[in-house]
Amino acid sequence: MNVFLRIFVYIRKNWLPFLVSIACMILSAIVSIEIPLLTKEAIDNVLPMLANELTAESGKSRLIVLALEIIGLTAVVGLFSFVIRYANTYFSQKVVYDIRNDVFASLQSQSFAFYDRTRTGQLLSRVTTDIDRIRGFLGWQLMFLVNSVIILVVALYTMLSLNVSLTLLLLVTMPFLFLAFYLFGKKIRPLYALMREEYGSLTSVLFENVTGMRVVRAFAREDFERRKFGSENDKYFKTTLDMVRVRAFYIPLIAFLVGIGTVTIFWYGGLGVVQGTLTIGGLVAFNAYLVMLAMPMRFLGFFVSGYQLSRVAGERVFEIMDAKPEIKEKLGALSVPRLQGCVRFENVSFGYEGERQVLKNVNLEVKPGETVALLGPTGSGKSTLIRLVPRFYDVSSGKIAIDGYDIRNLKLRSLRKQIGIVSQETFLFARTVKENIAFGKPGATMEEIIAAAKVARAHEFISALPSGYDSMVGERGVTLSGGEQQRTAVARALLSDPRILILDDSTSSVDVETEYEIQQALRALFKNRTTFVITQRVSTIRNADKIVVLENGGIVEEGTHRELLAKKGAYYKIYQTLYEAQKPVIEAQENALKEAEGLRKKEDDNK
Repeated sequence: MNVFLRIFVYIRKNWLPFLVSIACMILSAIVSIEIPLLTKEAIDNVLPMLANELTAESGKSRLIVLALEIIGLTAVVGLFSFVIRYANTYFSQKVVYDIRNDVFASLQSQSFAFYDRTRTGQLLSRVTTDIDRIRGFLGWQLMFLVNSVIILVVALYTMLSLNVSLTLLLLVTMPFLFLAFYLFGKKIRPLYALMREEYGSLTSVLFENVTGMRVVRAFAREDFERRKFGSENDKYFKTTLDMVRVRAFYIPLIAFLVGIGTVTIFWYGGLGVVQGTLTIGGLVAFNAYLVMLAMPMRFLGFFVSGYQLSRVAGERVFEIMDAKPEIKEKLGALSVPRLQGCVRFENVSFGYEGERQVLKNVNLEVKPGETVALLGPTGSGKSTLIRLVPRFYDVSSGKIAIDGYDIRNLKLRSLRKQIGIVSQETFLFARTVKENIAFGKPGATMEEIIAAAKVARAHEFISALPSGYDSMVGERGVTLSGGEQQRTAVARALLSDPRILILDDSTSSVDVETEYEIQQALRALFKNRTTFVITQRVSTIRNADKIVVLENGGIVEEGTHRELLAKKGAYYKIYQTLYEAQKPVIEAQENALKEAEGLRKKEDDNK
């Protein structure tokens, strides 16, 4: 569907202020047309009266009346102008308000694959700058076009009533004007499209650099990033210059053609005055109408460029709205009751964007309440496997069933509400600690929030913050350490009381002692919920009910810690490597545990 037909759907929903604007424009044009006619009357009728002593007094009276009429009509035009501006602003803002909401809703519904292939800067550019282009087009360019058409019709009708031949002579220049507008639009549109794309790329580089500033500084790559940004900035600059060159040629050309019309009026109209076919007042009024026409004629050049820019912007915006989510609910999808947490992978294969298979014929059954540790080298498919459970992606073949339900037959909200996730890359919103923890359960009480924080070993550091649970964490949680961010994320997952818990290397940013505390607190919770854990921590791996080792997208070993050690296969090698690296801390933890148990036993004996 044409971009502007799509926009018209939103205009139709906000038709009242649009019609008010048009009605006021028509009335304003009619009133404006009367002012040159009053001037004509003053010149042709009143001035001769003032020159005659017999009619001088009545001429003065008539002149005062005409002056007051002109002032009154000017005031009325000003009032209409106020209403037009207010109605236009309300109308355009309301249209883009609706578009912006629909775009955001579309972004919320998109699958993870959509974000995998779309740069963040491009999305930001489309949702902000491109939508604002549409607002600008609707807010003044479209209304100016409507106003220009009304003025053209009314002014030309009046001009024809004054002098038909002079008006027709003036219209000879019109085809040349419209040809210039057509050529201008044809050349400017591809440049606008290229400019918007390059602006999106420029925004992407800027966004990546700002969010990754710590990495840039850590590796002293400031010069490289400056060159990368400079390269994108240079492309945008050159495209902008190309566009300016086109405008610099056509806009003066259009002004020149309008100027020819002015010369025509004074030449042919002057002859008419000399020959008596046109009065001086008529010539002055005719020139006033030409001045009124000059702005609409000049504006058509701006409108063509604005139209093309808005068309490109609209195409980019509606491209987001038209994107079809790859993860869809089936018609009649089920809302499941509280799950038990039995998860079964049956011949599951998966590949991102149709590329090489990341998972190949995976078969795995996890019983309710089991804790499963996933191990394997980078790229083995661990993270991909757990991303399939909440249907962030759909399997390429095979199926995943929870409590016997194929997850593709379940409502997404119903499924994901019962899955808690703490990912490797912790994300916190620029809100309070309390709001971040309660994100998955907005109606949670303060007691519930504190209880979850205590389980996640976050209560102590939160209480030490300046405003406690009401402290702002900053953008992406930058005011908290990595360990504090992850403990907050753990509390967020626990508060939602999920039946299935996914911890994707969720303790990677905490020290071993802190991780040990968290694992001790979570152990009781693991008994009543199915838990998938991706970790390199030996203490976590040994306590898992089942260990699954993946290599090249397939399961190579599966069993308990003792069973897999006895096999001396892939798990044995991984465990030995991890144990040697973590041996000093593990031994210190075991000694601390023995001492704690000894103290408790001594206290019991004393009792």
